[in-house]
Amino acid sequence: MKNVLFASLLLFGCGSPASSGHSHDGGHSHDGDHSHGHGHSHGTGGHGHGAEDVSIAMTRWSQGHELFIELDAPVAGKAFGYHAHVTRVEDNHPADSGALTLRFEQDGFAVESHTDAAVARPGIFSSQAAAPSTAGTYRLVVTYVDGDERAQWDGGEVQVGATTPIQHPPEPEGAIAFLKEAQWQVMFGTALARRAALAPTVQAPAVAKPAPGSTAVVAAPTDGLFVWAEGMPIVGRAVVAGEPLATLIPSSAAQHWTQVQADATTARINRDLATTELRRIETLAAGQLVPERRLAEAKADLDRAVVAVVAAERRASALTSGSSGAVAVSAPSSGVIVDVGAGHGEPVSAGSPLVTVSASDAVLLEGHVHDRVRGSLHPVATLTAERGDWERPRDLLAVGGVLLTERLVFDVHSLSAPVAVLVPADVGLVVGDLVELSLGVADPTPRLVVPREAVVETSGQPVVFVQDSGESFSRRRVQLGASDASYVEVIRGVTEGERVVDRGAFDVHVASLSGTLESHKH
Repeated sequence: MKNVLFASLLLFGCGSPASSGHSHDGGHSHDGDHSHGHGHSHGTGGHGHGAEDVSIAMTRWSQGHELFIELDAPVAGKAFGYHAHVTRVEDNHPADSGALTLRFEQDGFAVESHTDAAVARPGIFSSQAAAPSTAGTYRLVVTYVDGDERAQWDGGEVQVGATTPIQHPPEPEGAIAFLKEAQWQVMFGTALARRAALAPTVQAPAVAKPAPGSTAVVAAPTDGLFVWAEGMPIVGRAVVAGEPLATLIPSSAAQHWTQVQADATTARINRDLATTELRRIETLAAGQLVPERRLAEAKADLDRAVVAVVAAERRASALTSGSSGAVAVSAPSSGVIVDVGAGHGEPVSAGSPLVTVSASDAVLLEGHVHDRVRGSLHPVATLTAERGDWERPRDLLAVGGVLLTERLVFDVHSLSAPVAVLVPADVGLVVGDLVELSLGVADPTPRLVVPREAVVETSGQPVVFVQDSGESFSRRRVQLGASDASYVEVIRGVTEGERVVDRGAFDVHVASLSGTLESHKH
């Protein structure tokens, strides 16, 4: 985490000292005498434009695109410069093609328009356009078209000056500057704080276990030694019904089997040593360094060692055959092994489970609730599970999941209460999975909510980052209320309709650590 934080600080902190402001690639120059590279300077106290440098900034959203545009306040009959950022909201990618049109309207009719047919570089349209020839109040409409993609934004009323530019109300500016070029480099997105029906949620970490009635178990019929077969009974291995898995050797033959196994191991070691010795003697004999008699003796030693191995293995095999009282352990059904009662060669007692096979993908989620937020779990409004590799929580009620626990009973020692959920086979969970259960309890009521991902913790306090304009953000401490798997209630700190960062909030936090920027230059 320290490395990630350090890299992020380099990304957002370097090249943007507070004393000199920050710029988009060193500024953008346009045709003619107008330079957009050093014209728009925004301080933290508002827009600091001189009499000859008055600009308008606005941020607008459509269903699929975001527009952040800055333009010189227009003067009748003169050209003005503009600098527009267009972002595709779904994937936070800059628009890398298409055309942008700026249109001045009065009474619903276009008075003046300008189309920029290509991006200056990905995400950015930067050029000059002609202002209406007559001073007055106009509505600015901006349109973006790229094939089937289309977005239109209402820029509101714009005053066109007669001889000098007119100052317009500035957009709100937050204390944190986070440039579009930086936003495009990370997973970034925003969402509206809105009212939505939300039920109080109980959280519980849980583990997936075999569902009741879905397993078949082989138990030891007598005391003995549990000896694995070549097809070893390994947890997680798929088996078919009747497949040999192990042998149970009776206790009466257990000591003999242990000695036979030791003899077989010794015989294999002697065979390997004899093989190595024969190879050495063969090399010496090829150079006539040893007599032929020594070579014959080495071959005889290897033959005797091989015979000893065969004899030891036959004795071991005889002990695992039915004639000696041994019991074969086979897979009781087709499925997946979910439990093995003993390791290879370990003693077991009569009645103890040897192998458990799950014949169904249905699972029982067993978890523990630690927060004493509720006692009753009725009625259940939502029931979701989230696994680490899933993109989002999955709705268990929608697939037939059943909450088996009706009331939370807390243990005085563990200070937790058990909770169980029966989940059908088509959810994608397997035995052993770790998940986070979320149970929405009671009837949902309308609340002001934001996505859970929008809330980050700094200095032990929950905060959200509100997007004030395209590249300006504010940190807000929030008081949180009820939550579910996707949303959390905000009691205090944001208002309905404000836009919060729900993807990349930590990156905005890192950007804030570089300090408030005194100027904003394009």
